[in-house]
Amino acid sequence: MADGSPPQRKPRVDAAARRAAYVDVAARVMLEKGLHGATMRDFAEAAGVAKILFYRLFPSREALVEAVYDRVEAAIVGAYAEPWTGYGSMVRRVLEAARRDPVPFLVVLKNCGGGADRFDWGDRLRAIFNQRSRPLFEPRPGAPEGGDARADLAGGTLFGLFVDSMIVWLEERDGLDDAARIQWWSRIVRAWHLASREAFRLDPAKPGAGE
Repeated sequence: MADGSPPQRKPRVDAAARRAAYVDVAARVMLEKGLHGATMRDFAEAAGVAKILFYRLFPSREALVEAVYDRVEAAIVGAYAEPWTGYGSMVRRVLEAARRDPVPFLVVLKNCGGGADRFDWGDRLRAIFNQRSRPLFEPRPGAPEGGDARADLAGGTLFGLFVDSMIVWLEERDGLDDAARIQWWSRIVRAWHLASREAFRLDPAKPGAGE
């Protein structure tokens, strides 16, 4: 300027905030158009920016898709990091996290197709679920040989119901409130724990069993 005042600098762009905003937009578009149907052009149009701005933060569409998954995984891992306080406590914390950011959760949970899907989200979330459930199924001394392998299998048997239930809860399709949902879940988990320990032979055989 002619008055000699120093030129004003443009405000710095907060890359982390922009990245988070683009993940928000992408998740909304994926939920609307489908994980495999949504394109980078769709994301850019929904955000009202040039497509090149997305590519500056995400080198490919796959990287942006993975960023949606990473956000959900981090939220689940954070919820699971809290101490276990009783049946249903871990899922209650996951649900609380999902309530704060429901769209990415729905995108990921609805695309947990397991190894058949190239993103293998189902397998990855199942591994997290199994790891957190595993202490419930620790073989006791005297359990039949091979208990560790059976315990690993037992820990994942409720994963499908976890995914399906979380979707229904986030979409409010069951007519329940969250308190009733968690109470229902806690009763299921308690029964699942006891029944699975017995079915997978994780405790010493009772005298006379199998006679």
